[in-house]
Amino acid sequence: MNKLYKLLGLVCVAALFAGCNEDPEYFELKSYPDEMHIRSSVEEITLNKGIASEGAVTFTWDKATSPISPDDVVTYMFRLYASANKSENFTDYYDVGTDQQITFSHDELNSIIARWALPGQPVKITGQVLSIVNNEKTYVKPESSSVELTVTGYEKYPQYLYMVMTDADGVETTQRLEQRQLGTGVYEITLNMQPCTFHFNTTGETYPAYGLADATLTEEGGMKMNYITEGDIPEFTYNGLLGTRTIIVDTNEGFNDCRVLEIVKLPTDGLMWICGNGCSIGWNTNTAAGRFTMTGDVRHPYIYSWTGEFIAGGEIKIGLGGGWGDNFFYAPEANADPLTDHRLLMYRLEASGGDLKWVPSVSGRYTFTLYLKADDMHTTFEPAQ
Repeated sequence: MNKLYKLLGLVCVAALFAGCNEDPEYFELKSYPDEMHIRSSVEEITLNKGIASEGAVTFTWDKATSPISPDDVVTYMFRLYASANKSENFTDYYDVGTDQQITFSHDELNSIIARWALPGQPVKITGQVLSIVNNEKTYVKPESSSVELTVTGYEKYPQYLYMVMTDADGVETTQRLEQRQLGTGVYEITLNMQPCTFHFNTTGETYPAYGLADATLTEEGGMKMNYITEGDIPEFTYNGLLGTRTIIVDTNEGFNDCRVLEIVKLPTDGLMWICGNGCSIGWNTNTAAGRFTMTGDVRHPYIYSWTGEFIAGGEIKIGLGGGWGDNFFYAPEANADPLTDHRLLMYRLEASGGDLKWVPSVSGRYTFTLYLKADDMHTTFEPAQ
């Protein structure tokens, strides 16, 4: 009997070692053939900034079905990637729902490939669609379908714009506009304006250019532009008063406008400070803690704010120089409450109108903001966030 036990034991051990020498078996999801056969509306395209909002390419595919139940809803996810570097250069997946197509505008596609290739450089990209079977009990491996195309993009935001002006005598001059913040597509220049016509180009050459599209002023006082690559360039016209003006050109979709603004020029550019016993700064001139900062964006570079503690019943005013003998922004009248009176008058010396101060009616942390657009000077006074 003992010999039998020993023999059985040896058989079991041998079986154990035999099992250890076999390759493990892993569960694999079943793959299904591509039913979708994705297609691109173009095989090759050079994107055009002049029609940025129009469709550039449309991807379409056939309906996928569920292998589990014909009642299952099938939805789709789509992405783009650079064919040569799929692992690094790809978009997030777009949830297309049950639609069997997706379209990208020239602007949308240009923004995507700008991360993968330089402007003017062709790049092969792949559009990939996945089918998602929505079954409550069983997970189905998504089908995948891909198509490749070649795309050439454009430079969306050149470093500079050039303003080409022609005066009443036919003399042409050119001025360079810069971006206050690179990569925004909003350009700016401040210069002495006189009656003239003008347009903008992007390279110093005739084309590409921005010309007048619509002289009707927008809500913000801008004139709409057209992006022009050939032919006549409709001119903007300036017939306003002589003097310093700031031209702001926004080349972004949704704006695409030119504005000629008169912005209040401070005695020292950007220098404003608050003082008085109506705020935590006290009667101290030009302190770092009391300085206003520009809080407007690149379209609105005339908005300045200070956030701090205000004291009800105290007095405040806003200095623009090094001390008491310099210009100040004064209240529109003595004891004006910034909470309710939002008038703002041009800065001046004390001797030119008296030492009029604001007197806040509330205590606490507030943001006092000055809007220095000459034809719409005003203030706001709001609780700080």
